[in-house]
Parts: sequence; C-alpha cells; structure tokens
Amino acid sequence: SQPPKKIGELFSIFKLLLTEAKLDSQSKVVEMLKETKTRLESSIQGSGHAYANTRLHARYHVPSYIKEKMGGISYLETVKNLLKEAEEDWPSLLKRLETVRDVILDGEFCRDGMVLDITGEKSVLDGVKSEVEGFLKEIPGEASGSKLTNFYEENHPWVAQAKAEMADKTPITDEGFVVSTQVSYVGKGGILYDAGESVKGSDAVVSNFLRTGYLWDHVRVMGGAYGGFCTFSPIDGFFSFLSYRDPNLAKTLDVYDAASDALMAAGTELEKDQDALASAIIGTIGDMDQALSPDQKGYKAFQRWILRESPEQRQKYRDELLNTKPSDFVDFAKRLKAMKTPSVAVISSKSAFEAAADAGKSMSLNDVV
Repeated sequence: SQPPKKIGELFSIFKLLLTEAKLDSQSKVVEMLKETKTRLESSIQGSGHAYANTRLHARYHVPSYIKEKMGGISYLETVKNLLKEAEEDWPSLLKRLETVRDVILDGEFCRDGMVLDITGEKSVLDGVKSEVEGFLKEIPGEASGSKLTNFYEENHPWVAQAKAEMADKTPITDEGFVVSTQVSYVGKGGILYDAGESVKGSDAVVSNFLRTGYLWDHVRVMGGAYGGFCTFSPIDGFFSFLSYRDPNLAKTLDVYDAASDALMAAGTELEKDQDALASAIIGTIGDMDQALSPDQKGYKAFQRWILRESPEQRQKYRDELLNTKPSDFVDFAKRLKAMKTPSVAVISSKSAFEAAADAGKSMSLNDVV
C-alpha cells in the first residue's frame, strides 16, 4: 500500500489545533456550551441506562468517578455552570481554558506524558515515518525534558482529590434522577471482587448467561422493557444490572434481587445439561472473537499496552472461560448474593418514583431535565 498522500496536512492540522486554536471567541464558546447542554439533556433522556451505569460505577472507583465527572450526569451541571460563567464572567473562563492548554503543552513535561498511537500496514507506517518525525519535532517540548512520576507505581495527584470528593459527590446511596420521560432506566450495582482478588474467565460466561437468559426473560419479555442486561468489569470487580426503556421500576429491582437465586438454580440444572453449558461458553467466546476493523484492532492493542495486559494473562482468562463448570455459576451466584454495598441509580419520571416509593423502593431524588 502507498502512504497516504495528505498525511503531512493531517499532522499540520493536529499541530494547529494543539498549539494555535483560538480560545478567545466568547460567542463560539457560548454556542458550543449550549449545544453540549442540549445534547447531554437529550442523551440522558434517551440513553439513561448508560448514565445510570456510569453513576453507579462512580461510587466505587476513582477512575470511574473521574469518567462520570467528565461525561456523566454531574457533567451536565458542570456544563450549565460553565455556560453561566461564559455569559457573565468571560475573562475568568478564558483564563481557565488557557491554563488547561498551557499545562498540556508544558515544555518541561509534555514529552514524557505524550503517546502517539498509529495503526496501519507496515508499508504505510514505513512510508509516513518522516512525516511523523517532522510532526514530533515541531510540537512543544524536548525529549530531554523532566520525567513525570511513574503512575503505574504511584498514585496520580487526582486520586487523593477524587477520593475526598466521592463521599460527597457520589455517595453510595440509592439515587433517582428525574427527567421528562414515559419510561425508566433502572440500574443497580456494587462490588463482587475486592482489590487484589483474582477474577476468573468463567465469570464472563455466567454474566453473559444471566444477560441473555434470566434478564432477557424477566426484564424484557415478561417485564416489557426494550432491554435488560448486566455488566461486569474484571478490572475492578464492579457488577451492574441495567434496563432500557422500562415500563417498570420497583418490579425490575425485584427481578435484580432474585437473580442470584436464579443463577444458583441454573448451576444445578447445568449439571444435567452439558449442551446448554457448551452453548453458554460458545456464545461468550463468540462475543470475544468478533471480527475487528483495522482501527478497532489498533485501539484494542493500545488499550492492552496502557493496561500492561500480557498475552499470557489473556490466554489464562480464555482458558478459564472455555473450562467453565456448573459450579462456577454457583460461585458467582454466591458473590452476587453477597454483593458489597449495593446501590441503585434510576433515571425516570417524578410519577414513576412516587409509585416506586409506594412499593417500598424509596431513593434520594435529583431533578436533571
């Protein structure tokens, strides 16, 4: 393959955006903030399950708290405050924007914190090498600059600040977020594994079985929701139940609470039905082995590099997945039943929350849209 003809222009645009973007247009910033506010409000109403999950996860782990702060429900409040500041105290906001850019481009440190990730065929990468080197020479900073702290070994400064904020900003409590909607997005989650505990590959099979079986049947088919599913993060041990465009609220929480007993029973049934167990394993490994586009392959490789995930670790996880046993369903069910500090996050209407409270499912309410 031939190198892209306009790669030099692309890098030129990158440099322009990075170093010369005009931040001093108040009208443009106000326009962008208004667009962001409208987009977030619409997204929370239409994809509430994603925001409920982000909110749940933020209560338990620092990276997830930071993610929620930069793109979750609380980010909408931040955008509203920034819009007010842009309209009423523009010089202060402009100074903050310029400070962010100055920190990113700090000549002393920016090279050590910089990562350039490019995906392409070898012939293409060889062909753009000179343009890459030219781009790196033109942007700020020197290769001989100071080294940042090794954040694989020491906590980033944001960690202490985030931990101090979490108890106040994202307390482990049941929350309801009121929006204008005819449906509910019902989430419940908590911790299945503590830090340092080993997560087994079989957990992926059990989670997938729960999502495609019990939750599909009880939340979607019988409950009438457009979607019912669960998520599990092997990185930090967080597990969550979620529903999408759900006509129910309290009943769905009851379905979540009965999931561990359903899994326990499934473990017993699978002892007698090896074909069903094999189907569960095949379905899960099929999801893992989906064909990826070149950009997806590149991003996946980049993620693995950031996480320092080795091929040996992935093979171990895969072997555990392929060797899933009925007893693994029982083990997961026990963890689910003993979920640590579970909590609820629901996005719905005021009337739905009132009905849920009458059914014994009360939560702290926050008006969003």
